[in-house]
This record gives sequence, C-alpha cells and structure tokens, in this order.
Amino acid sequence: MLGGPVHRPYRAIPLVLLSGILLISVSLNVIYLLRLRHTTAYLSLHDSPLASELPISVSAVTLKFLFGKHYDITKDEEWATLVPENHGRVRLGSAQQEFDVALYSDLQCLDTIRIAFVKMRDGSSVRSPEAERCLGIIRQAILCTADITLEPATLVCQDSEVECTRAEATGDNVDHRCRNWVQVREFVEQNQAGWDVQVPA
Repeated sequence: MLGGPVHRPYRAIPLVLLSGILLISVSLNVIYLLRLRHTTAYLSLHDSPLASELPISVSAVTLKFLFGKHYDITKDEEWATLVPENHGRVRLGSAQQEFDVALYSDLQCLDTIRIAFVKMRDGSSVRSPEAERCLGIIRQAILCTADITLEPATLVCQDSEVECTRAEATGDNVDHRCRNWVQVREFVEQNQAGWDVQVPA
C-alpha cells in the first residue's frame, strides 16, 4: 500500500542484542559483588598473602555485661583461658604466613595491664613499658569498636547526702550487640589444628 508505514523488524535486532548484553553484564556484576561479600581478598606479593581480616563471616550476638562473676583480677589461670594456644595466631595462604588476630592481641594486652596493676597495688614501683604500650592499644581498640549501647543511669546516694541528685551508669546487666567471638576462636583453633609445627611460647 502506497504511503503506508514500512515495518522493518531487522532494525530492532541491534536494540535486542544491546539489551541482552547489558542484562548479562549487570547479572555478572551482581554475582561478583555477592561473592565478594563472602570472601576476604588477598593480594599476592611473592606468594605471601596480605589479609586484612580472617576469611570468615562473623555473626552478631548479644552479650549481657555482668560484673563480679568471673575473671577476678588475681586469677591468672582464668585469664589465661581467654586466648587460644600459640597466642591465638593463624597461618594463611599457600606460604602459611603467620598472623596475630587483633582480638587476642587486645586480650593479651589487657592481661598485661592487669598484671602490672596488681604488682603496683601490691607495692611494686617497677615501671612497665609493655603495659603502657598496651594501654594505647586498648584505647584505640575501644575507639575502633565504637560501642553505641545505651547504659541506663540511676541515682547513687552516699550516706552523707540528704538529696540524691547524682546519676551514674554502672553498665552492669546491660545487653550489648557484639560479634560472635566463639566463631573466631573456633576458626583459630581449626586453623592451628592443621599446623605441622607449633609456635614456641
């Protein structure tokens, strides 16, 4: 028919191909990003892995802060149970490079501060540079975690006070949202189970 529209279906083929390529590209990117969320990237430098975190996904858990139940300041044996064998180290990559896990480095530092405190409390005047260094590590670890849990403040009355106007938060019996430290320990212990040689104490 003269003057009528001329349909050329072949003109739509490039558009269909372009849409298909775009769809495949987006799908591949989504798959890559999903896989990236569940793995830890390693940069290879002469076959030496450079990792920033343990290659595990750690779930969230709740910890109720309770004081005076465990870890008395003088109980060395109980404090020693906080850190796995070999100082909580792991070996990663084909070269089996050793790494300290910050969780256990921090706990060992806290123990160092505890020991220095007990010695000073008992009359020692010997300075502990290691405890001073550890205090800086613990300070930064707390800042890094940036726990924003709200701790209710309650009125604390002294015997001599007529009116109680001072509120204090003890932090006792308060739930905190944490990362599952049991998962971390299980990974470390499983990792160490595959070692041929143990690290000397």
